[in-house]
Amino acid sequence: IFLQLSYLIWLKFLNNNYIIISCWGEFMKKGQWPILYIHGFRGGDYTTQKMIESALKCNGKKSDQFLKANINWRGKVTYEGTWTDDEHPIVQVVFQNKWVGSNQMEYWLVKLLFDLRLKHEFTTYDAIGHSLGAVALVLVNLREKMRPYMPRLKKLVLIAGPFNGIIGLGDLPNVNRVRPNGRPAFMSPTYFRIFMNKNNISDDLRVLNIFGNVGDHSNSDKYISVTSAKSISYILKPRVKEYNEYLIKGTNAEHSMLHDDSEILKTVNGFIYYNPLP
Repeated sequence: IFLQLSYLIWLKFLNNNYIIISCWGEFMKKGQWPILYIHGFRGGDYTTQKMIESALKCNGKKSDQFLKANINWRGKVTYEGTWTDDEHPIVQVVFQNKWVGSNQMEYWLVKLLFDLRLKHEFTTYDAIGHSLGAVALVLVNLREKMRPYMPRLKKLVLIAGPFNGIIGLGDLPNVNRVRPNGRPAFMSPTYFRIFMNKNNISDDLRVLNIFGNVGDHSNSDKYISVTSAKSISYILKPRVKEYNEYLIKGTNAEHSMLHDDSEILKTVNGFIYYNPLP
């Protein structure tokens, strides 16, 4: 009873605020739709910097027109920069603890989404995640159906996501295989968790999964095997509105180079900013 009552009060509170804000601010009439950029394990602001610079340029924004959300090791969020009043504010998320795992990233990202929503009153967002940040975003999406007041993820870009293990940590080159039906032969604990909660995946989500193969017979980007990155298709493809894959080969396909590759930047920007929702 208490949970139901709290939920109704929350919706009423949001509706009241929406009416007031829509009268006060022109931007609320068209609705804001922020874009979040998430780095991975041992990453930082430099991981997503080129992606953000490219996004700012293609949207005609100045180099400082984005918000940086710094999350410290306790989960406290501090902000730098600007939340712009256009349709797509850009948010760079930085975990000060570079060694944080996907479960902790997930927890902090959910808290961040609530904080941003209370401050800026948006209901939908898109996100780009590199490496473990990609895994964390899928885990966040599993929470949406259980929390109707969460902002809704509409477009998701996954770059080099270790969904089914990392080479040397739960995966070995050319050991795990994807069966003809797409199901991997082996499942890591994180993958199994996503698999067991697969019915919580948003059915109106559009996904672009990007991964690399350096061509050194390991079938990997040196850290994440193609099988590990591609395994998520078995879960997502039957459930989401749209699922696409983009494999890049050669020296630029190395794990830490994927987020800076010019072709990938064009592909990501095209998917996020020039691919209108039906």
